[in-house]
Amino acid sequence: FISQTGGHGDFRLPNELISADSKKHTISVRTGTSAIADSPDEVRQHVREQLALGASQIKLMAGGGVSSFYDPLDVTQYSVAEIRAATEAAENWGTYVAVHAYTPRSINQAIDGGVKSIEHGQLVDEKTVKRMAKEGIWWSLQPFTSDRKSAFADGSPQRIKQKMVEQGTDRAYRLAKKHQVNVAWGTDILFSAERLQQQTKMLTRLSEWYRPFEILKMATHDNAQLLMLSGERAPYQGKLGVIEEGALADLLIINGNPLQNLTILENTENLQVIMKNGMLYKNTLR
Repeated sequence: FISQTGGHGDFRLPNELISADSKKHTISVRTGTSAIADSPDEVRQHVREQLALGASQIKLMAGGGVSSFYDPLDVTQYSVAEIRAATEAAENWGTYVAVHAYTPRSINQAIDGGVKSIEHGQLVDEKTVKRMAKEGIWWSLQPFTSDRKSAFADGSPQRIKQKMVEQGTDRAYRLAKKHQVNVAWGTDILFSAERLQQQTKMLTRLSEWYRPFEILKMATHDNAQLLMLSGERAPYQGKLGVIEEGALADLLIINGNPLQNLTILENTENLQVIMKNGMLYKNTLR
């Protein structure tokens, strides 16, 4: 992902922050985790680099984040010109830009800059949600709720910010459903194999706001529609999120009816058939 100095992707230590050219040599840059860019030209360059390396879409940090050191949640990151540089570079490659953003100001500025997808957005207001619906903006929203175990110590700046996000989750989902925004299912799980084992619970957690059919459609068909905005850059060329002849064959056969009880998906023993790319990886029906 691409971040401004002091943004959600800037994890330099304070002594690095004031060093000349440190943003070119941080551990996050060396490991390919993030890039720091501070002008339209720098943003454009880093987007082009990511596309040259095979990125299917671009992630930009457009507002404050929970885990980062320097930026409160209310901070808006990047200018419209910088965001526009990213979206134009992505559009030239036939793909799109998604942004990390929580607040109305950061979300609206990102949309002004041509962004197609908002990641998170739990602190949004209704006026902004109406705009997202009207303009067909995708909302990759996660069920960040207070019943989740936190990695941050109570009273820490990160935990305080995390609680703000948790408090906005219910309202965000209700507004998204009320105004029929294009919602994608996200988990925000990265760098953690342990947390990955819990991701299905983040799917079933959506039952507070959606019916099982709506949830399954979101995680399969709807997510596929968002990913297909990457056009020829998409790693999977073909129809996604549908079961029909000629579509790419990722398929689950489940012991039970998730339309009646979605929680059966939390137990992998209920997955009787797992097919990916047309190949069977599990089949207990034989």
